[in-house]
Amino acid sequence: MTTTPRLIMMFALAAPAAVASAQEQAAPAAPPAVDTSEWVCKFCAFPKGWSGEFELGAAYVSDDSYKFSEYTGLEKGGYAVGNATARYNDAEKATYWDLYATDLGFPYRAIEVEGGKQGTYKLFLKYSELPHNISDSARTPFGGTGGDSLVLPPGWVRAGSTGGMTALSSSLQDVNIDSTRKRVGLGLTLPVRDWEYGLNAKHETREGTKRMAGAFLFSGAQFVAPVDYTTDDLEAAASYAGRKTQVKFAYQYSAFRNSNDALTWQNPFTALFTGADAGQLALPPDNQFHQLLASAGYQFTDATRGTATLAVGRAEQDESFVAPSVNPNFAAVSPPRNSLQGRVDTVNADLKLVSSVTDKLRLDAAYTYNDRKNKTPQDTFNWVSTDSVLATPRVNLPYSFTRNLVKLAADYRLAAREKVAAGVDYDMYERTYQEVDKTTEGTLWAKYTIRAADSSDLSFKVAHAKRDGDNYEPVAEISPPENPLMRKYNMADRTRDTIGLRTTGVVGERMTLGFGIDYAADDYSSSSVGLLNSEDWNFSGDLSVLLTKNTTFHAFANYQTIHSQQAGASSFVNPPDWYASNDDVIGTVGVGVKRKTLGGKLDLGADYAASRSRGKTTITGGGAGFPDITAQLNSLKLSGTYRFSNTLSLAAAYWYESYRSQDWQLDGVNPSTIPNVLSLGESSPHYNVNFISLSLRYKF
Repeated sequence: MTTTPRLIMMFALAAPAAVASAQEQAAPAAPPAVDTSEWVCKFCAFPKGWSGEFELGAAYVSDDSYKFSEYTGLEKGGYAVGNATARYNDAEKATYWDLYATDLGFPYRAIEVEGGKQGTYKLFLKYSELPHNISDSARTPFGGTGGDSLVLPPGWVRAGSTGGMTALSSSLQDVNIDSTRKRVGLGLTLPVRDWEYGLNAKHETREGTKRMAGAFLFSGAQFVAPVDYTTDDLEAAASYAGRKTQVKFAYQYSAFRNSNDALTWQNPFTALFTGADAGQLALPPDNQFHQLLASAGYQFTDATRGTATLAVGRAEQDESFVAPSVNPNFAAVSPPRNSLQGRVDTVNADLKLVSSVTDKLRLDAAYTYNDRKNKTPQDTFNWVSTDSVLATPRVNLPYSFTRNLVKLAADYRLAAREKVAAGVDYDMYERTYQEVDKTTEGTLWAKYTIRAADSSDLSFKVAHAKRDGDNYEPVAEISPPENPLMRKYNMADRTRDTIGLRTTGVVGERMTLGFGIDYAADDYSSSSVGLLNSEDWNFSGDLSVLLTKNTTFHAFANYQTIHSQQAGASSFVNPPDWYASNDDVIGTVGVGVKRKTLGGKLDLGADYAASRSRGKTTITGGGAGFPDITAQLNSLKLSGTYRFSNTLSLAAAYWYESYRSQDWQLDGVNPSTIPNVLSLGESSPHYNVNFISLSLRYKF
């Protein structure tokens, strides 16, 4: 028998009615008993044991460049790839241990162990190394680099200029300028009911070299100074967390030590004064800092919360003075006391109040207080200028300041997807031993935000700020005196206007597009000598596209222009007689693609980025300008990961980077180029470097 579609439809419509009729006529039967004896909850098992991932492999860097390896230390050669994350968990005993190890075979490496027992204690131990490669193109005739005493080579011929130093070219030796930070941290936390007590300690060393320069009146030399620093930090804290109230009390201590008190170097020039055959420069002195901190937060209502922080600190520096000079002719010159007896007291406070007055209106208020009182005693110091002549006595100036900052803001929701916000900031600085005793700055700002139904949004922000100061007067104690026409930009009267526009949108189902514009303009129209104005434009855009289910594409671009103009005067009485215009342009673009293939087993990625920058300085009325400063960077990164199984995968990466720069301050400036300056003769960095790595990853 054949069943027609019409009969099937009639049965489908009639069946629910027939069932309902039968249910109305029959009495409901009791449901059968359910056998739960074999039920198993797979989410109820308590985790126990180890889990994590290890990565082992090798990497190779093709060329040496201190610019490429500035904060990585990756120089030419092979490296081991070593990364690990591991976790031990015993939920029944409420204990856990986490291990994080990154880049163990690289010069920059870090390892962290954290663990404890929930509600009882928590421990952590951290270790990290961070190199800082500064220059690999420096050359110097001085021996003893890395130490605190620099000496000229045997047979050195002193002269009145670098051109007359006949032994200079044959005495030059390559020297790298770099340093490495090593940091160890240890911490313990003990929770007791609603309180938590913690003790954290950190020990850091920094060893290596840095640039430095010294002078003998009108001639000078660049050289390499030692870096051998130790910093120890300690914090003891107690915090309380209640339903409405949270508080914290802490004591913080920091101590800095330098293994070298001073650097001495032999004078490579013919001494203009008897005894000026060597010079001395003091290096950063030992010092320490103490601070007591208290903070609190209180939830007044469901809609209103307030927070407060108060920190009182003291910095001290009591290292013994080095001798005023190594010139034996000034052996009798002595300071009025044996050390600076430096002391600076600080008070920092923050108050914040946030309240949602209604479902649509929110108010924010904040107050910041910063006070720095320099209580170092004042004295008149006899001092020796560049180990050559006894200079006019000077009085040390213990600079202090007090800052009060108030911020008030409100935002109001006009509709479900539309909001406006506005605010006012008032910033007041009071200073001692500065050209301006007091400055006040007021800022008004407003912001409008709208979000469309398709998740697109638009925000627009505008702000206007004006800073006014007391009469600008050169500090009488500063010698030689400053030009009374000059205005330092951080204290000069200023008007600032800023505008910001940002929009992001979803185009269709596969594309997200964003665009932004930022503009800032500063006007120092009251300044005669100094910075007169500046203007900054920044354009940015980004794009993300889902090309296919397994392929994504992204791109970004940024273009920034910075223009500023300053005025200068060749004398104290004349108005500005020369001007400098500075124009910087920076452009960056990047594209990338990611793809999953081979049934999800293979992940591929490619990223390319390029950046160009140019700095141009034009001089009017004061002679020729300067050559442009340029830099360009190209970077290509390729990556791939193939999963053999859920636990084992193979990862490969390739990175090519090219960098070119031109800087007139370095290029063509050899150690003998400047007659009265023996320079390090560094050159602008440029490189082409290839990096490749191959590693296995195992999950357990």
